[in-house]
Amino acid sequence: MTGTETYDYDIAVSFAGEDRELVRDVVTELKEHDVSVFFDEDSTAEMWGENLVDFLQAIYSRRARYAVIFISRHYVTKKWTTYERKAAQDRAFQQSAPYILPVRIDDSELPGLLSTIGYVDAGFAGVPGIVDAVLRKLGNHAPARAPKFDGRAPRTPEAVAVVLSERPPCWEFLLYGGLLHRGIADLEEKYRDHVIEFASHNGQVIAENDGLSWLGNKLTSVSAIVANLERVLSDEAQNAAFGRPGEPGDPGRIIHLANRLTGIYGELLDWAAGIRATGFDDEAIQHLAIAEARLADLPIQQLRGFVEDYLHEMDGLTAKLHADEKVNLTFSVKIEMDPEKLEAYHSALRAYGTMRFRNS
Repeated sequence: MTGTETYDYDIAVSFAGEDRELVRDVVTELKEHDVSVFFDEDSTAEMWGENLVDFLQAIYSRRARYAVIFISRHYVTKKWTTYERKAAQDRAFQQSAPYILPVRIDDSELPGLLSTIGYVDAGFAGVPGIVDAVLRKLGNHAPARAPKFDGRAPRTPEAVAVVLSERPPCWEFLLYGGLLHRGIADLEEKYRDHVIEFASHNGQVIAENDGLSWLGNKLTSVSAIVANLERVLSDEAQNAAFGRPGEPGDPGRIIHLANRLTGIYGELLDWAAGIRATGFDDEAIQHLAIAEARLADLPIQQLRGFVEDYLHEMDGLTAKLHADEKVNLTFSVKIEMDPEKLEAYHSALRAYGTMRFRNS
């Protein structure tokens, strides 16, 4: 370490869950002093889908200027805190300048930490004292940073972390748009299979007498999928995630909502693929199955269109706010079946009924 390195965070906090309240208070005050802090609550989206072993190794060994470790009886017994501590100690071993900044919540001994290392006593200093000590330690090492937010909905975990850290105006909606984009993109291979009506055979073959009933059950199940979409878009769910007017949003709930909406999109893809992957003894039922699977086409396109439109609006949102333009953030998505494909389905159903009547 030469002292000229740049870091993503001024400090990374490492703590046990039982001590979260104290750490949260410290982090909140540090942010008010423009200190960049890695705090797990703010990085939920960045950690989403990552290998946490590799992710935390990078945080505590490379990406922060200092690691502030809150030592307690809880801290020394936890698996993840042990991993974070070892990553931090590995970094400390490789540089001559101080890196680990211990905060003692009680008298617990931390393996590998010399008794001669100076620490802050949380009970004596309290939150103000801990914050003051961190600020003094940073000193000239906390340069004024230009905002990293690029004005668009985040497309990558790094961009998501920037939005959560800097919290630009309407960050809740920017975050949601970015997460929707990522969720849809993660299902692109399934979507391409859907477009060409490809599905690997699942080994299931439905007997002639059971085919109509089986398809009827599948048709009923898609109604449940759509019903969940209504729940995700309900005022109650939206307010809980984005906050009521004048209230901040909840990052965890926003992530949850985005996951649920893109999950519904994935369920529709799987629903159609499940029909196509199944064999039928009767040719007329097979034709009906093909028509039924195509009923998902328009809802799938409508969800994709909603995400594309939402993302487009979010990409232009920051510029509109800077220009003091009036912004309306009301969005809706309409799910319906294509009338032509619905008629094709009913035509296939009538054809099957006619055939059964003639054969009876």
